[in-house]
Amino acid sequence: MDLTITPPPGYSAVPDARWTWADPRCERCQGSGTVWHTVYEHDIYGWEYDPEEVIPLYREPDDCDCVWTPDVDVLEELSRRYRSWGNADRARDAWEGIAQAIGPRRPGGWYWCGYWRTGYTVVSIDYSFYDGDPASPAWQMTVQWDDGHRTTHFTAWDHGRDSCHRAPARHPGPAPVPPELRSSAPASSRGLWSLLTSWFQPRR
Repeated sequence: MDLTITPPPGYSAVPDARWTWADPRCERCQGSGTVWHTVYEHDIYGWEYDPEEVIPLYREPDDCDCVWTPDVDVLEELSRRYRSWGNADRARDAWEGIAQAIGPRRPGGWYWCGYWRTGYTVVSIDYSFYDGDPASPAWQMTVQWDDGHRTTHFTAWDHGRDSCHRAPARHPGPAPVPPELRSSAPASSRGLWSLLTSWFQPRR
């Protein structure tokens, strides 16, 4: 079988979508290949439909009409090879995804969690393989939070909220006003009143 893929002229590969191309000149998706919908007509009107008929192989409901993919038989063969044990392309994609998920974190490093608003130290990062397949790696991270407790998870690094630096301390705000200065009278009047009061106090 000839697995040569020749997209239409001017088409660009869609990020994070294997064997999928879109037209960067498209006014609907601007080349992203995706047109987002909040609801579908089938959901609005309660129509029954066959998913295999509405959603072609390797296509999603939100795909733009300009999206192009190879013929189904080519896609099936490419997919079969991609899923095969130890496939180098799948291994590369998997390790790239793991690297992005881990981010800058390394064992022994301290990091700020923007979601929980607290810090933690990475104790270890461990790897394993599903069914011993070198192209199917998995990872998990054990951390010790600043309050002392430990957890193990595989939460991805959030570049928008997480940080390698401690969050800046919040300014406590202005100091409270002393009681003797809370009077609404001008400072000169307060001083004169205090002096007069001291003169008329009973003396022993």
